[in-house]
Amino acid sequence: MAEERIFVGRKDELEQFGNVLKNPKGQAVLVVGQAGMGKTWLVNRMAEVAENHPDLKCGWVRYEVTPTDSVDSAMALMMDNAFEAASTEPGSFDNVPQRRKQWMALLKLGKLIPAGKIVGKMAGEKAERIVELWKSLKRDPTKNTREQFLERLGLISKRMPGNGRAVFIIDPEKYMQKDSDQSWAIVVKQLPEKIKFVFAQRPEDVLVDSETFGALTNVVSIPEKRLDVLEEESVDELLTLRGKGIKCTVTEVREVLSRYEGHPYALGAALDLIEGGINLEELPEKPEPTKFAEVQWKELSNRSEDAIRLFKGYAILEVGVPNDVVEEVSEIDSNIRQHLLANKYLHGLLREEGEGMRIYHAILADYILGQIGEGEKKEYHGRAVEAYREKLAEAKKEQTKPDTLAAMRLAEHALSAEGAEAFAETFANDCFNPLRTLGLLNTAMDISNRILDIVTRGSMGEAIAQGNLGRVYEYLGNLNKAMELYKNSLQISREINWTKGKEACYRNIAAIYTTNEQLDEALKMYQKSLKLAEESGDKKGIASDYMNIGVIYGKRSLLKEAKVQFLKALAIYEDMKDLEGIGTVLGNLGNVYLHENKLQDAQKAYARAVKYYERIGHVEGIVKQCSNLAVIYSMLNRRKKAIEILEKAWGIAEKAGYQALVASILWNLGSIYQEEGRYSDAKEYWEKAVEIFKKIGMPHEVERLERLIDGLEKA
Repeated sequence: MAEERIFVGRKDELEQFGNVLKNPKGQAVLVVGQAGMGKTWLVNRMAEVAENHPDLKCGWVRYEVTPTDSVDSAMALMMDNAFEAASTEPGSFDNVPQRRKQWMALLKLGKLIPAGKIVGKMAGEKAERIVELWKSLKRDPTKNTREQFLERLGLISKRMPGNGRAVFIIDPEKYMQKDSDQSWAIVVKQLPEKIKFVFAQRPEDVLVDSETFGALTNVVSIPEKRLDVLEEESVDELLTLRGKGIKCTVTEVREVLSRYEGHPYALGAALDLIEGGINLEELPEKPEPTKFAEVQWKELSNRSEDAIRLFKGYAILEVGVPNDVVEEVSEIDSNIRQHLLANKYLHGLLREEGEGMRIYHAILADYILGQIGEGEKKEYHGRAVEAYREKLAEAKKEQTKPDTLAAMRLAEHALSAEGAEAFAETFANDCFNPLRTLGLLNTAMDISNRILDIVTRGSMGEAIAQGNLGRVYEYLGNLNKAMELYKNSLQISREINWTKGKEACYRNIAAIYTTNEQLDEALKMYQKSLKLAEESGDKKGIASDYMNIGVIYGKRSLLKEAKVQFLKALAIYEDMKDLEGIGTVLGNLGNVYLHENKLQDAQKAYARAVKYYERIGHVEGIVKQCSNLAVIYSMLNRRKKAIEILEKAWGIAEKAGYQALVASILWNLGSIYQEEGRYSDAKEYWEKAVEIFKKIGMPHEVERLERLIDGLEKA
């Protein structure tokens, strides 16, 4: 059965893998075999061999990638999982998903998280050092994913003991994304010492056919060609080990198994079915995986209608999912699911993967999918859409971290349930912002490009996809490319007379004009989006435009006009109970009061903004408004209070990994110390800020701060 699937044979392959482990060189292992030949079985055994090695200290993590997962999205997920594992609260080990447990064990080997409690007089210093280490694992979404991934592998390698190894298993669900071999080849070529990657591949898969990947000198094929069937003695060993749970005689079972010529999937499925009580004559005559999947499904279907619905749900969901998701998609309550999976046969058809459970083999999952009619498939996919949408909506409501699985999978189910247009709309409305919050901009870019490939040219779907790509490029700092894509989206929206699309494009284009200080153009665009928002009754859009127009007036020192716009926006946000919108407007109002030298009013506005942001856990808003408050307190000669607030903001920004905000706070702290005549302290904080700005690539800030430091030294 799945959780206790007995491994036999493959001694030569495991011996070869043992030699790979002994070699400290960074290497990749390629395990190639037809579907059902036991690749997953073997790579999982390789992980066990590594974990239990008598001479080496090995940690391992397993990933299953789908055909829609790009290399960048897989690497981003791996980095995020590493950071989450490193920052998991002590004592909560049993309550985290399997993959995070794998990461925690690996990181402990590299001393990136403590192996136990930190006690004694070195506790403070040691704890601080470990915190700094796990913070260094945090991914920066604005930087190149592959380069960061290699940096993290380098850090793990450096921290590993001499006999330490980190093993990463990549086991595709069916096959890898087209052209992913090029990116994986770049990573594998630069693997640092003590890092091993294991790739499971079908003969037709992308790494097997790749000349680039095949030319790498640090790739080892295990076996040298392809996985073959099990030898007779291994089949006998398997029968001996599993014979205790079988009512038939060993002779009868051996005779049946001999028909399957050592085929791993056929053997495992046959023994599972026999243990489950099937009559021997009902088993397939030949080792054809699809025939076995047919019998497995028939046996499953004989159990109950609930079992049928549950496994259809797992098949539709494809990847490892939490229990609550499959329950909603299958329309099975928790008690029924637990009762069904208490049955050894049914439970054996699942395996733990990623965030939960999935059908143990793609052969069976594909067969079950083939038994579901098209109308019924759409119903299941529709329930998956609602399940994932609910998770994202709940995270937004509670202002907690979005569910990564939901953000990445929701739009895929919308595509299957309702088609390409729904794919585009669902991604734009439900998935884009969560992916941005999670820092998965590469995933957002991949999905946007997929949408462009499948939607009708000149359609609403294409307009949405062009706009989504524009948002990705804007967040990545490529404003010229973003502007080009926004204008493409606007042109399509005009051609099809799509009001909402035009409104969004005008607003997006205006934001870029504002950033570039092209204020006349920005104002025209905001006025156009405002007109459309008013015509359609889009309250949030109206408030947003009022606020942004107010920002432009503020930049022109038209403070009275700016205040009018901000107050109009504030009234709408308050009516909608939009706490983030209220906080943003209050911050802008504070800026107006500051320029009017109304320090008390500015202080009140900033303080209120902080409270609203705190209610929803909006880190960036809290930090920025705390910084504004500190400016006010400094101007009121209450520098001690200013420092106290900045240090609070510093802690929040650092914990969240917002390095640009940390650097800005250090800059402000240095400025306060300069005002107090504490020049050495000012220099220390400014130099720390310079170091961060250099690291994250903000040269203008570096230049300005270095001029200030020069001025201090001359003084």
